[in-house]
Amino acid sequence: MTEIRKVGRPTSYTPELATEICDTIACTPKGIARLCAERENWPCPDTIFRWRKIHKEFSDQYALSKQHQIECLVDEILDISDDASSDAIIKTDKDGNEYETCNYEFINRARLRIDTRKWLASKLVPKVYGDKIQADVKTDNDWQESIQHVREIVQQSMKKQKETANG
Repeated sequence: MTEIRKVGRPTSYTPELATEICDTIACTPKGIARLCAERENWPCPDTIFRWRKIHKEFSDQYALSKQHQIECLVDEILDISDDASSDAIIKTDKDGNEYETCNYEFINRARLRIDTRKWLASKLVPKVYGDKIQADVKTDNDWQESIQHVREIVQQSMKKQKETANG
């Protein structure tokens, strides 16, 4: 009698596979879709997301792994910002003379990569990488002082936005 073999990715949850998935996530900056594509013994991302709903211990372990993954992304921020290898490119003018110019495409791409990692870090580990919000509590009823304080905050925010837009 011939044994029927299952074809495709595994769909049965095992604690061992869950641990392997979480351990791998914790030490790589790659996303879950790419990790699943690289590993035949892993289920598809949809199955992993379903496991997170069904198995609380896996959901908790997965969340912790994602927090640890942020450390990899923060390390990448340093690598990206220190990499000046493609900041300048050599071009040739119409007379055949070579000249060096700034590679704005590479620099803007590096900025995007850094900003994306910073955003992820601030959302996944807000206590460590989130914006610090300072709340000033006023006990007096001096509304003019309060209005002036709000104006200053708005001006600072607008100034930061302009600086960010201007690079």
